[in-house]
Amino acid sequence: MRIDLDDNAKKILAENFAKKDGLLSPYATKDDSAIRKGKYIPRLYRRQFVRDCEVVVNLPLFNRYAGKTQVFSLKGNDDISTRAYHVQLVSRIARTIGSALSLNCDLIEAIALAHDLGHCPFGHLGEKLLDNVAKKYGYRFYHHVQGARYLNNVVKCDISLQVVDGVLCHNGEKVLQRYSPNQKSCKSFENLQEKLDIAYQEKLNDTNLMASTLEGCLVRISDVIAYVGKDRQDADKLKQVDLRNYDDNPLGKFNHEIIGNMSADIINNSIGKNYIAMSDKVYEYLSQLMDENYRKIYRKSEIEGYTPDDLQKIIDEVFNALYEDLKKDKKLVDKYYRPYIYPNAEKVDEYFAENIDFPERVAIDAIASMSDRYLLNFHEKICK
Repeated sequence: MRIDLDDNAKKILAENFAKKDGLLSPYATKDDSAIRKGKYIPRLYRRQFVRDCEVVVNLPLFNRYAGKTQVFSLKGNDDISTRAYHVQLVSRIARTIGSALSLNCDLIEAIALAHDLGHCPFGHLGEKLLDNVAKKYGYRFYHHVQGARYLNNVVKCDISLQVVDGVLCHNGEKVLQRYSPNQKSCKSFENLQEKLDIAYQEKLNDTNLMASTLEGCLVRISDVIAYVGKDRQDADKLKQVDLRNYDDNPLGKFNHEIIGNMSADIINNSIGKNYIAMSDKVYEYLSQLMDENYRKIYRKSEIEGYTPDDLQKIIDEVFNALYEDLKKDKKLVDKYYRPYIYPNAEKVDEYFAENIDFPERVAIDAIASMSDRYLLNFHEKICK
């Protein structure tokens, strides 16, 4: 059975969306500009980028955000941020600012919810450890590149190019004062694949790592806004760094203060513009917050009960088990990985066929898809 809109609903929705589209900034991304490999025909109430939002929240890796580290791992504290909390906070911040700037908030939401799908277990530490494995096979592992690979090459879920581009270009560790869309960033899926291929070799420069849409640029800075204050509050809850021990900063000490001040400044400096920007002073204050976080939190954060060497050994052993299995009978892969990639078995078969000569890529894809505890449990069960 398929229920369609009646004529009255169609008429009202068409009028309402026409009014809504008429209010968009001339620099916003319009729904009818969405680029796909497939031929999705949108319903009036399920437009192009709404479709992408719904696909993302139904992906297996979206569900696994809840078991992946944001900054602090294995703490057993439900008040500490996970990736699941973080991506939703990024989405909310970016949509609030995006609405004020008359941007396409559906595209913003899709990019924000998908932007960290490439994160592997144990956050940025895990990323470095998995990169150590990848380097042995002549390529690099970066979470933003892996996120684009997951959408485009693993699950093949026909997400729009604008969303995949936003994921690839979101990397928020380097903060800029102005984010101007690079219209040449990703003009086609062939162009996207070229960028992924050179990113695997660490040859993708900063110019090419800027989103092609204003919405993607906004998500990139919203990523920073979302974590810089929340990471401080998490450190305070874990009694690692007391909030009173941070330097005074005009942007504030609490998460809500930083979000409010940053949002207002970006709106002031970006409204009616074809770029996302902050004032000189706020850029300086944000840089100070980031530097202090690195000194007091990120360089000192530890994985409960494990040293980096311990985790490197675990990742190495899990990789070796999967790699050898892929070259032989695929019993481990067929039991623990293949059924959990994507519901569309045909797309999963395509993925394996395309990577038949690259077992190292599949093994790393499998590890990247695991949650923190699942990696440890898998190692305990399979490698001991």
